[in-house]
Amino acid sequence: MTGSSPLDLLISIDWGSLRHAYGEASDVPGQLRALLSADKEERADAQHALCGNIFHQGDRYEATAYAVPYLFKILEDSSTPERDFLIDHLVHLALGYAQMFLPNGVDLPAWREKASKILSPEYEVHYYRRHNDWIQKAETAEDRVSRIESCSLSIQRDRRAAKYELLAYEVVRAGVSGFQKCLEDDDAQIRSWAAFALAWFPREADEDCRNSVPVLMRVLEQEKETAVLACTIIALGLLNGRFDDARPEEIDELVAGLRGYSADTRPLIQWATAVALVRLKYQGQEHIDMLIRCIKDPSFIPDEYRSEYSKETFPFIGPFDEEDVDGYSAKALGSINANEYPGVVTAVLDALSRSSGCVLSKLLKVLLTLTFGPMLEHESDTAFEGLSELQKRTVTALAEMDDKLWNEEDFVWILRNWEIPARSRDECRTYVGLPGAGLG
Repeated sequence: MTGSSPLDLLISIDWGSLRHAYGEASDVPGQLRALLSADKEERADAQHALCGNIFHQGDRYEATAYAVPYLFKILEDSSTPERDFLIDHLVHLALGYAQMFLPNGVDLPAWREKASKILSPEYEVHYYRRHNDWIQKAETAEDRVSRIESCSLSIQRDRRAAKYELLAYEVVRAGVSGFQKCLEDDDAQIRSWAAFALAWFPREADEDCRNSVPVLMRVLEQEKETAVLACTIIALGLLNGRFDDARPEEIDELVAGLRGYSADTRPLIQWATAVALVRLKYQGQEHIDMLIRCIKDPSFIPDEYRSEYSKETFPFIGPFDEEDVDGYSAKALGSINANEYPGVVTAVLDALSRSSGCVLSKLLKVLLTLTFGPMLEHESDTAFEGLSELQKRTVTALAEMDDKLWNEEDFVWILRNWEIPARSRDECRTYVGLPGAGLG
């Protein structure tokens, strides 16, 4: 990449033969060139277009991966305007929405395995088998053909997504050294974005050149800027965490370094340290307490890091509810063993009783994950007597909540996803052995 000019990287590609969200990708090279325009409005228009064609509501396309080398090339030049957008956009091209990978980060082997299964001939067989009952219930021959065609289109969409999403990720991953170089930038905002970006690209065993951990460890020892340091701490947790119930090994130096920041006077650093150590399964009670505190009172974190525009400074907190302080804290807590930390369930229940809308949905999902496990692993039709004591207390507390929460749009739907009898508050109260509240 170093020996090519940005223009060379564009003209060497037949963009007209590639596709994006709106069809032929012949408009993409002009938009990519406009990212370097001296006209701020022209740059903004190009950014807006690229957030809707090679990336569209989380989807990636055939043309997506071809734009990546150019974006990395212009990122190398410190005179390029709005380089934080370039890093942000590259992460979007790789992941879709990063918050979908919280709180554990990217499990690349699992991603590759899933894509391989979708792209295999067996996937089509299994897909039709899963939908066979629905197809057979068609009332007319025309309806049956329509349902078969619907399945065929869904399979095609799944395969396109599996192919282009993984391809885009792999191409961005190949440019990780570009993010690493940005950690040395004079602009603290660029350093924050670089640390954030590196969090999503774990190395494989034979890839020392893509191992960002040593680079981030140096930042951990030297960085003074609060947002950069916090991003680095969280990134190290995500890159070193395992995807089973075991602790990672040979990270004593990292754990010691992180624990040293637990007593830092800056709230953002304390919070980031708690998030990272919970991810690594080396947390203490003080780290659990910190996350509980941030669920109860997100204002503990200074407004400059959690306001509507804080993502510019601290990328791990942004406009999506999964990315705010209490949302990330709740997701992190959802990964612990609730029986070891019983105060967590109480804290989430307390926060839930005062919430509404998206925050309520988020907290309720975390609460049920803590007490019942992931939704897909929960066994259906469990009698109340068959629940654990923690599960009984949790469902009873939900049944006793007022009608304001029960009237929230997603409240009943989420409970039903965990197979809890709760089409109404009265049904849930009956399930736990309480008298009906007369709310229907």
